[in-house]
Amino acid sequence: MKIKKAVVTGGSSGIGLAICENLLKTGAEVYSISRNHEKIQPKENLHLLKLDLSNLNAVCDFGTNFIKKYGVPDLLINNAGYGAFYEWKEFPQKEIESQINVLFTAPTLLCKSFAPLMATNEKGVIVNITSLATLYPLPFMPLYNAGKSALSSFSQSMMLEYRDYPRWIDFRLGDICTSFNESAPKQKPELQSEIMKNAWLQIEKQLNESPSANFAAKQIITSIIEERSCTKYGGGFFQAFLAPFLYRFLKPELLLKILKYRYR
Repeated sequence: MKIKKAVVTGGSSGIGLAICENLLKTGAEVYSISRNHEKIQPKENLHLLKLDLSNLNAVCDFGTNFIKKYGVPDLLINNAGYGAFYEWKEFPQKEIESQINVLFTAPTLLCKSFAPLMATNEKGVIVNITSLATLYPLPFMPLYNAGKSALSSFSQSMMLEYRDYPRWIDFRLGDICTSFNESAPKQKPELQSEIMKNAWLQIEKQLNESPSANFAAKQIITSIIEERSCTKYGGGFFQAFLAPFLYRFLKPELLLKILKYRYR
């Protein structure tokens, strides 16, 4: 389908920025949503809109105001997100609340604003970028795993409710080489156990050996072309194809052993 008007959350860096740049090449009007756009150069057809997704009242107001000012988008990509790396006993309450809001509640509120009107217009696509962590959770990042899993389950539910429009894509993305780990709130190094430090080294290794943000953006945009709601996997060959296939044959206790071994 031809995308005329697209809303992309987390569009100021990483995968979100790459998605915006690729959509602009198609001639779409792109509305990039982020808390901070200071590093982004103004471009034709690129609209920079400020929004803190952890502020749920602001998210609700944003949806209403966007429709009044710009109309109903053809495409919504819920991309924004971040991980927080703590032992559960040390996990800050503010990070628990923020992770739930940014990873799950805010995306669903944006879906609430746009999906019914997309259905009325009989067009539109909503892409919820979730994670391979729905199958293979990351250690010491429980709220990231849970938030992405919840958004994935929500997407599956919407596929049942909206049979024609909008189309829903649950895009379960693997590791991508971005600044994701650099910006993650973390437990202070001096308070981390050796197990935590070993786990973080493996998480860093996975990210550094992963495909680029532009590679992921092209995978995501390609998924939009398909004329159906679906669940897709993205990232490198192993995470996008082999890991989901192998998951079918892993018993939960075996999967747990594999993850414990991988993250030492």
